[in-house]
Amino acid sequence: MDNSNEEMNIEELQNKMQQELKELQEKYSQMTTQIQELQNNKSDLKNSIKTMNDSFEQVSKNVEHILAKLDNISGTNKDLDDEDLLDEDAPDKKIGFLVKKILFTPLRKLTVGTIASVLSIVDGTSKLTCEVKEGFEDIVAEAQYQRKRKQMAAMDEI
Repeated sequence: MDNSNEEMNIEELQNKMQQELKELQEKYSQMTTQIQELQNNKSDLKNSIKTMNDSFEQVSKNVEHILAKLDNISGTNKDLDDEDLLDEDAPDKKIGFLVKKILFTPLRKLTVGTIASVLSIVDGTSKLTCEVKEGFEDIVAEAQYQRKRKQMAAMDEI
């Protein structure tokens, strides 16, 4: 009778080990899938960052070009003062000053808006990166917990 009890215990342990092995294989498969998704997200994130960087470089070049034109306008109006603006004999100077004023205000707003957009994108990218990192850390912590739990259960059986 002891012999048959031992055989049943051995058989139960084998079944239990097989079940645990299947569970581990499933979890490994899930983790592999999740890791692949994280790597794909990382690749997509790198591509997005590169695209944004290229766009920002182009915007920067455009802003530099516009600022250079404004500097040219300001250079031609450098000697302009309030008396010249009131002088009706200086219509060209008035027009140049007004053109500068008309161009500079929207350009400043455009520059502020562009920088605000850049900062917003940087914040969004940082947030996404943190979320991906946190998700991966959660997966690792869960795997460690399950491994410890199984080790404790195996020790309790002994």
